[in-house]
Order: sequence, then C-alpha cells, then structure tokens
Amino acid sequence: MIGKKLFEMPYEGCLHKLTWMGFPKSSEFTPNLLNLQQNLSLLAKTISKYEPVNLIVPDKETKEIAERLVEQTNVQSKFHITYILNPIFDLWLRDTGAIFVRSLEDKSQVYAVDFNFNAWGNKTKPSDDRLRAKFMIQNEKANQISTKLVLEGGAIEVDGEGTAILAESCVLNDNRNPYWTKAQVEQELYKILGIEKIIWVPGVRGVDITDGHIDLYARFVGPSNPAHVFVHLDPKDPTTNENLQIIQNSTDAKGRKLIPVILPAPDHNKIRKQLSEHEESALSYCNYLVMNDAVVQAKFGDDETDNKVKEIMQQQFQNRTIEMIDIDYIINGGGEAHCSTQQQFTY
Repeated sequence: MIGKKLFEMPYEGCLHKLTWMGFPKSSEFTPNLLNLQQNLSLLAKTISKYEPVNLIVPDKETKEIAERLVEQTNVQSKFHITYILNPIFDLWLRDTGAIFVRSLEDKSQVYAVDFNFNAWGNKTKPSDDRLRAKFMIQNEKANQISTKLVLEGGAIEVDGEGTAILAESCVLNDNRNPYWTKAQVEQELYKILGIEKIIWVPGVRGVDITDGHIDLYARFVGPSNPAHVFVHLDPKDPTTNENLQIIQNSTDAKGRKLIPVILPAPDHNKIRKQLSEHEESALSYCNYLVMNDAVVQAKFGDDETDNKVKEIMQQQFQNRTIEMIDIDYIINGGGEAHCSTQQQFTY
C-alpha cells in the first residue's frame, strides 16, 4: 500500500463506550409498527444489560412511546439508555451511522468516518438518514474523516488486525462507487481504516436492498479465536458455498490461514410463521452484535438450529454471554441485531 496508514477500525468486540440505535415513528417495510418498536425496545434493553445505549428518536412524541415501551420490556438494565432527538427515518444505524475508528497518531481523540450514505445506491427516497453520520460525529464532538467512497457499515467486516471481508456486489457497484477500481478502494480503506488486506467475495446484486451486505454472510470471530470466520451456509443459496470456498482458501493480513466456522441457516419449514411469510426476512445467524461481555443475536423458532448455533457461538466466545432474542419484526425488514446498531469504542 502507498503511504502511511493513519487510522484503524477496531474489531467490533473491543471495549465499547456505548451502542447507537434508532427508533423510527413509521416504517415502510412493516404495517406492524408497534411490534417493530417493541422489538427495538427489547434489543435496546438487552444491550443495556452490558453497556450504555444512545437511542435516536425523531420527535418528543416518539420519545415518549420509546420510553414507555422500554419501561414495559421485562429485561433488567444495568446501563443507561439515553434518548436523543434527531430526525430519523429508518432504523438501520449500521448503514446510516458514522463508523468510529482509532487514530494511530493521536489516541486521545475520537475520530469517525462519514461514508456518504446514499440510501443503498439510491434505492429509497431521500431522507434525513443521509445526515445521520454527521449528526453522530457532531454529537460526540469527534473529528470527522472525510472520503468520497460510499460504504455502509454492514458492507465491511474487519478483524481489527488489518484484514477485511467485502462483497464486490455492494462496494464495487456503479450505484455507489462508479469509476472506482478495486485497487483504489483497497488504497482508500488502507488509509482511513488501516485495512492491509481485503478478502473479496462476489456477493449478490439486486437480491436485497443492500446488494449483499457481508454482515449476513461472514464475520470474524476475533481475538478469542484469531483467523476464525463465521460463515453463513444455506443449501438453498449457492453463493454461500462460494463464500465458504473463498474464505477457506484465504489468509489474513498476518499470513494465517482462515478457518471457517459454519453457522447453518435455520430450516425455513420450522421458523416462526411471521418470518416464513416474508420474502425479505433476514435469516442468518451471522447478523449478531458483539458487545461488552456478551453477544446478542436473533433466534428464528427452529429450536434445533437455534440451540445448535448458540452452542457454536458459546464455544467461540467463551468469555461472553450469548443472548438470543426474538426480533421478528426487525428481521422482516431485512436486518437483525447488527444492522440495527452501531458501536462506539472506548479510547
């Protein structure tokens, strides 16, 4: 790579200051708004057992609804949930929010990247969500890192040691980054995220609004098992086997051979009815959030696979609690715990 890398994107499981979430007052993807808001309340309350939560609400009326639903959620918080007023349309903070990074030269300051959210390649109508990253940066008095690259947080997975996994279908797509070459993307991510090696998978274009975000398909286990990668494997989706082949034949930035850890897809015939009836439901165990001392992920109602995956996760994260929760109305929108959150690290 050319030049000096200035920043690094830490592994998700590094110590968090807090987690960001959004709480919309309407939704285009579900008529069951109350159920969706209850799911968001459950997710926020579960996270607050382990770390603080900043919950963005669009107005005072919605703030009151959020406070009531959070209070009614039968989970005991240990940390505070802070309600922050700011216009918000959609709940997907992983994609709309800022990505917090560390400076390699000034470790006393908070830095964050605004990756120019453009509604997943201009697939949805313009909204205030395009300003979400700037708001988060200003709210935290962070130093903004600017780039011309368009990249959603769900499109990149890092191990915190210089390796990233990206899908070509998303990042190298004219609806986001026309005229960018693979080499140019690699150089930019080296400079602003400290990525020394990218493992590219083909991905899938147009199947969902994200064009194949990697956080549904492959995730690094992290320091508890370096070079291990969770891989979503679905016999009904041949692209998942292609991802597996690429990953198991790759090495990380340290030269270690990657070791896949299979997370099987739930059985579509055994999942809850409200999930099986929605074509856009995100049915992958990979979309978990690693937080302080715990991991939170969705369960789908296929008890056998839910339990099997929980055992796999506990083997890989032996020092963290595995929290599996029902968030069906978030899942029906095409995302899960990871898509709905964005971590901010402690510096």
